[in-house]
Amino acid sequence: MNAGSYVILAVIVLLAVLAVRYSFKHRNEDCDGCCTQCPYHGKCSKKTKK
Repeated sequence: MNAGSYVILAVIVLLAVLAVRYSFKHRNEDCDGCCTQCPYHGKCSKKTKK
């Protein structure tokens, strides 16, 4: 492997890490705010973004 291969591999790993981080942070984005009908309402810790 030459230097170009290592750069491409590093970019792929970085993108994979960022994708996992994004999906972890946005895993509850489909919440509509109606906590009474949600099966997880006792465990919900939805934070409001400022």
